[in-house]
Amino acid sequence: MDESSNVKIERVAIIGAGAMGLMLAALIGERAETVVVCIIPERAERLRKSGAQVKGKLNARAPVEVVDSISALAGCGQIDAVVIATKTTSIAKVAAELKPVLPLINSTREGAAVVSFQNGIEPGQQLRALLDHRRVLRMVLAAGAVLRPDEDAVEMSLHAPPHAIGVLDAANEPVARALAVLLTECGFETIFVDDIETRVWAKGIINAAANPVAAIIDSTVGDMMNSPSRLVVRKLLQEGLDVARAEGHALGDGFIEKTIGFLTMAGDHLPSMVEDIRQGRESEIGQLNRQIIHHGSRSGVETPTHLMINALIEAFDWRVYAREC
Repeated sequence: MDESSNVKIERVAIIGAGAMGLMLAALIGERAETVVVCIIPERAERLRKSGAQVKGKLNARAPVEVVDSISALAGCGQIDAVVIATKTTSIAKVAAELKPVLPLINSTREGAAVVSFQNGIEPGQQLRALLDHRRVLRMVLAAGAVLRPDEDAVEMSLHAPPHAIGVLDAANEPVARALAVLLTECGFETIFVDDIETRVWAKGIINAAANPVAAIIDSTVGDMMNSPSRLVVRKLLQEGLDVARAEGHALGDGFIEKTIGFLTMAGDHLPSMVEDIRQGRESEIGQLNRQIIHHGSRSGVETPTHLMINALIEAFDWRVYAREC
């Protein structure tokens, strides 16, 4: 008997009201009660009035409960799963606020499942350590979305299912499988995979190759792949693959060519790092290229192209740091 059939996911909290968080809220909210943590008052008011909405590759709208802080989740009753949909740059802050709340939102022995799908290789492990919570799950999404300031609906520009969910602790497989069923029923086809870390590495390598290059040349993924920077993307992919293999992750002989094909077909998808640079926000370079650089150094694999890209994006981040000092 499938143990996941005994796990009930009836109420979900989503921390983060950006494009990806609201995309999931719109989808999940059609099947399960959904609470969204939104710290932007104007956006929170629109969500209370109109609900969460996604359009484009998928279309859905659902009513959601809205709270203005993570601590406010303590007053929302039993919550079965918490999805963290913030930028990786907020992981430490989110974990510090969520840790004292976790025992208050779920009365079961296992506690609420915490789901991370942030960019990079290490967010799942970081959250597990910072929260001191074993029920942390990892997701890898093949999806992209944009939320423009003057629009209520999230525009989903990329959707290439199936998405994947996995566990860092085998005891959490039933709840991971239950979440996969829920998301699939919402139209967001998701499968449980035994080796989620290999998929995390694959997605991390792709993001580290595409996102910063698109940000530097200020373009969509499709335009980037039709430009001379395509050669830089290929070099970044090769270095990332070499590091992954040195760390024991077999991504397949056709990984680079398949990825080049996927990125070329991505068309109008605009990585979030492009918007970060445009808006003068801190980038996620630390969770992308710097993590590959770190693992490469540890494994004896040189990553000169990642070092160059990291330095270029750091120049943008330096402006943010200088402005805030």
